[in-house]
Amino acid sequence: MGLSLSSLLKNPGHAYIFEGEADERLALGRAFAKGLNCLNRLDGPGEPCSQCLSCRVFESGNHPDIFYVTGTKATGIGVEDVRTQITQEMATQPFKYRYKIFIIDKAETLTPAAQNALLKTIEEPAPYGVFLFLATHVHSLLPTVLSRCVLIKLGEKLREPDLKQEALAEEIADNIVQMDILETLALYKRFEQYKESRESMGQMLDMLYLSYARRINQAAKRNVSANKLWFDSIAAIQHTKQVLAQNGNFQLAVELMLLRLSGAKENI
Repeated sequence: MGLSLSSLLKNPGHAYIFEGEADERLALGRAFAKGLNCLNRLDGPGEPCSQCLSCRVFESGNHPDIFYVTGTKATGIGVEDVRTQITQEMATQPFKYRYKIFIIDKAETLTPAAQNALLKTIEEPAPYGVFLFLATHVHSLLPTVLSRCVLIKLGEKLREPDLKQEALAEEIADNIVQMDILETLALYKRFEQYKESRESMGQMLDMLYLSYARRINQAAKRNVSANKLWFDSIAAIQHTKQVLAQNGNFQLAVELMLLRLSGAKENI
């Protein structure tokens, strides 16, 4: 995904993975965290102002609601690190600002047990909780964690969303569970226009991914449980991207994804 910072801040989700080189991923993570709590963008999208109290406190390195999670042992970030640096902190409201943001650099060093310890917090996030996993690669992250996060691959050209793609993604996310199987499969025709362009299809899938991520975040803000199918849908979209990246059959991959999004084929 190569969305711009302002696009990410427009409708923020609750959990992201920034995959890329150390300096680049940390710079984006810091800018995103700074923007989320910027006092001059609370009523709308926009990059951090760098002038308000939150931005200035952030630059000082002492922001009370932004946490850098680190491992205390050579083996990586473990269960105890998750409990003391994340779970306990999440139990209380933000000290002063809008979000409590947890920046987990070198996220690939999270042990499997630590990732499992995080799952419930990610699945049922507090309305003020945001997680930023920063990693060189995501291969060591569990599928259950990956499917609950929006994956941002750095190094791709940053771009603004295509409004037609965004509208189609919202239409599908809003209506697909009410469709029968024939109606669901008929949606494939809407994707055919992207068959010859890997970049356009990738962006279309990113828009669909974000549509479900926003629903999960909105549920958290209302303090209600997110629909399990939304998490399953994110996993299905991610799987489809992987299949297409390996030159899998386009029509079959898209149709299977649509069936998963509708809930008609949960075990595919």
